[in-house]
Amino acid sequence: MRFFTCLGRGWFGALFLGLLLPGLVCGQGSSWLSGRVSDAGGAPLLGASVRVLAGGAGAAVTDSAGGFSLRLAAGRYRLVVSYVGFVPDTLGVVMPYAGALRVVLLGVSRALDAVTVSTGYQDIPAERATGSFVRVDRGLLERTVSTDLLPRLQDVVPGLGFNPVGTQVSIRGQSTLFSNAEPLVVVDGFPFNAPLSSLNPADVASVSVLKDAAAASIWGSRAGNGVIVVTTKRGSFNQPLQVSLNSSVQWIGRPDLFYQRRMSSGDYIALERRLFAEGYDDALPGADGHPPLSPAAEVLVSQRDGLLPAAQADAALAVLAGQDVRRDISRYLYRTGLNRQYQLGLSGGSLNQRYVFSAGLDDNRDNLVGNGFQRVTVSGGNTWALAGRRLELSASGYLSENRTVRNNPGALTWNRGEPVYPYAVLRDASGANLALVHDYRLGFLSDARSAGLLDWQYRPLDEPGLSDNRSRLTDVRVNASGKYRVLAGLSASLAYRYDRGLTLGRDLHGAGSYYTRNLVNRYTQDDGAGNLSRPLPAGGILDLDDAVSVGHDLRAQLDLDRRLGAEGELSAIAGYELQSLHVLEDGSRLYGYDSGHATAVPVDEANIYSFYDNPGNGSAIPFGGSEADATDHYLSWYGNAAYTYRGRYTLSASARLDRSNLFGVASNRKGVPLWSAGLSWELSKEDFYGLGGLPYLRLRVTYGYNGNVNKSLSAYTTAAYFDGSGSQTHLPYATVVNPPDPELRWERIGQLNLGLDFHTRGEVLSGSIDYFRKRGLDLIGSTAFPPSSGITVFTGNASETSGRGLDLSLELRLHWGGLSWRSSGWLSYISDRVSRYDQRQDALSYLQFGALGYYPLQGRPLYAVYSLRWAGLDAQSGDPQGVLKGQVSRDYAALLGVSPGELVYNGPSRPPVFGAWRNSWSFRGFSVSATLAYELGFYFRRTSVRYGNDYGLSGQSGDFALRWQRPGDEGHTSVPSLPVVPDSQRDDFYTYASVLVDKGDNVRLRDVQLSYTLPKGWLRGLPRQSLQVYAYAANLGLVWRANRDHQDPDFPNTTPAPRTLALGVHLIF
Repeated sequence: MRFFTCLGRGWFGALFLGLLLPGLVCGQGSSWLSGRVSDAGGAPLLGASVRVLAGGAGAAVTDSAGGFSLRLAAGRYRLVVSYVGFVPDTLGVVMPYAGALRVVLLGVSRALDAVTVSTGYQDIPAERATGSFVRVDRGLLERTVSTDLLPRLQDVVPGLGFNPVGTQVSIRGQSTLFSNAEPLVVVDGFPFNAPLSSLNPADVASVSVLKDAAAASIWGSRAGNGVIVVTTKRGSFNQPLQVSLNSSVQWIGRPDLFYQRRMSSGDYIALERRLFAEGYDDALPGADGHPPLSPAAEVLVSQRDGLLPAAQADAALAVLAGQDVRRDISRYLYRTGLNRQYQLGLSGGSLNQRYVFSAGLDDNRDNLVGNGFQRVTVSGGNTWALAGRRLELSASGYLSENRTVRNNPGALTWNRGEPVYPYAVLRDASGANLALVHDYRLGFLSDARSAGLLDWQYRPLDEPGLSDNRSRLTDVRVNASGKYRVLAGLSASLAYRYDRGLTLGRDLHGAGSYYTRNLVNRYTQDDGAGNLSRPLPAGGILDLDDAVSVGHDLRAQLDLDRRLGAEGELSAIAGYELQSLHVLEDGSRLYGYDSGHATAVPVDEANIYSFYDNPGNGSAIPFGGSEADATDHYLSWYGNAAYTYRGRYTLSASARLDRSNLFGVASNRKGVPLWSAGLSWELSKEDFYGLGGLPYLRLRVTYGYNGNVNKSLSAYTTAAYFDGSGSQTHLPYATVVNPPDPELRWERIGQLNLGLDFHTRGEVLSGSIDYFRKRGLDLIGSTAFPPSSGITVFTGNASETSGRGLDLSLELRLHWGGLSWRSSGWLSYISDRVSRYDQRQDALSYLQFGALGYYPLQGRPLYAVYSLRWAGLDAQSGDPQGVLKGQVSRDYAALLGVSPGELVYNGPSRPPVFGAWRNSWSFRGFSVSATLAYELGFYFRRTSVRYGNDYGLSGQSGDFALRWQRPGDEGHTSVPSLPVVPDSQRDDFYTYASVLVDKGDNVRLRDVQLSYTLPKGWLRGLPRQSLQVYAYAANLGLVWRANRDHQDPDFPNTTPAPRTLALGVHLIF
């Protein structure tokens, strides 16, 4: 495959392979010894591995009684005993050994109590963590089947919201207005610069989500939105070679195109008849640009002109009325998608070395015909313990190549952007792909073809095969680190990360594609005597969009972990790091492109050419060139310390000082460090504590500041330069984006967190509660600027936000013989608002874009739904009515001209309350689990009829059938009547009236997983330790919704995500 070419070019290929291969060789020995391996309860462990580390090359596997025997010569030996799901044990023996050796292994679940959260800089045990965090382990991540990592975190982490609008995910709500709102993603200790789609979830060992200031402030000016820390899989010391194979196949159904109410073909044609009778189409034949007429309108024209008898016209229209293009779209443009995932993992280690290697392949066939995605990943790493384990050296590499093909947009349009008429037919009975009316009237296309132009017909089913729209993303990361134990409890480390991403975008419109033929024809010149010339050459049109990013990270750090006295423990880190990221983007367009020879033809991009379809207008040939170059530098000092006294009191503090080339010299010199402080108290260890049924109770409190950076701003004057793309002169020009701002600084988000952790006796019930308050300071926003400066609006540190919320999680574990039930649920409540923002827009701006977060309104959430007061339909005319100054009114101009304070605030467009409840049952290797997810307290605006100049034809809303038609209808419908004359203000009022705003509260069955782990006694001939088969189904539908319009609030104006079903197998040996 072509991705391997990047491995064979020079030193990097040799280095990368060198990182992967050395650890795959390990020694074995040969001797005799007898013993027994059991768990902590004394139960024998069948199939445990016993391996000699020195003195020979051999191993043994325990029998059903846990027994083993090895032949050993006289001398000293070190043995490693390991078993899946248990912590490996290393022990020494001297031969000859008297008696039988007894080995007890501890379950992994007990060991994990000491390995909790990773901040990216250090691993913090749970008992010393004062901050708010969630750790998602490998088992929970592997429960979900998905190509990307993010879907595996959905419904798992309290406070992690997946938003219907705006940023895809957020941690504890919105912390900024116009800056980057995405959480910082950290992979193996360094910020991740590539898209998350380049990371294979099968390579991930755990994910830690850092939510409050104490947990995330170590990342300083980029932690304001929270931090997601990803730790990839690693090998283990003293572990024999372990091979893991995971394979799954997932089917993705066709979307339900009939989910949305659309205007029926019969209603569409009836409306066309009415418009035709009123002369709507009379002006179209002579209009500039030869606008299209639908097939039904052409029938009516033929009937009017005497070319078609009325009976035949009615029959033709009846045939059209019986057709629905959604059936053809679903049949010919969609299919059942198929995602296939394969992953191979190798890991292990000896006394002084550990290694890991992984290779993965994702082959996704989209449910849109012609679209797909492929990803190949290769990763590996080695760690060597040297100098009596005082020095630890690590090296790792990761290569990912993603290929995406997008030749099928799915949606069909006509008349330059409108949804295609509902009675379109895409393929005839003989299997021939049919042409649709698209941008021009059919008669004009016929005349143009006769005049010598290219075929101008649009056949949508031909298009996916005539284009080649694909992109390739190659991401390479190399990590190298060394850690030296200077003294007992004190170590020094140096780490480096190299990251290179290459994106190659290629969008080829073939010579036969409609896009190319349309462009060539439009720019064809006619001298008036029938002589044609073509400024655009024959061949395809190729758009190239390439980008390369190169990142370097260097970190020096000291780690201190010491006991102070008999009852104190101090854990601290301090470090310095340099980060650099250079991104170069380049775009270009080639005309007359020949794929076979990779050649193109230059064109004249300066002159203005008239359009063949509209000779009175024209333009220059579209120019596809663009270039962008950006460099970010960061320099940081950081520190974190935690002191624990008597195992019950922990005091933590952290601070970070960042410098960046984005900030001015003044801000860099006087910058205030971002910091946090925290305290935890394990109340259950106090002598006065007397709640025997609640043996663990811990209180936490933290406060501090995180930051955020807006990379679109700088301390210096910023301008946008345009090279030869002026609409009239085609000369270079520039526009000032923002004046200089020497006081520019990072945004600051202050956060207070109060937390409580507990569990009952035997951990039957456990949980945590966190209450938080947030305040965003120095947020980037717009404020008025003196007009005399030539700039009316200034963008800088001029805004503030505030918020509060609650995270609650509970888990119940019960056992009855061989049956286990685990029920875990969580709830998050988040309320945030804009507390300071000087710019104010007109009411219509908030109505149109408030739900999308474009226009903040002080005192309200950034993402909010506003509406106009509704007073029903007029009983005589069916006109929509509003409320103006307390009176029912149909003065639409006045109703739309109210002040923002007079708007109805319905509520947030993001759910302030959300959570999930997962139940799992296990019995003798069988396991089944199901997840219910819920979202409460938010609102959405549904679409309805908007009549416009064509009385609703272009919108094709299904509400047209529900419109008011006669007095009395106002009692059972809120859809206005057809207006006597088009009235855009009447349409605007109805579109933004409160009657179209619904509650989004819902409960949905997110997924169901069924698995079976074969007993170890089965298939004895296979060299395996674990074999699991599983099935997974997702997007199973709504269980309950608050709105009565049967809308899915997560997909109010589109089709819901289709159901998926996956089957897989996971083998470890």
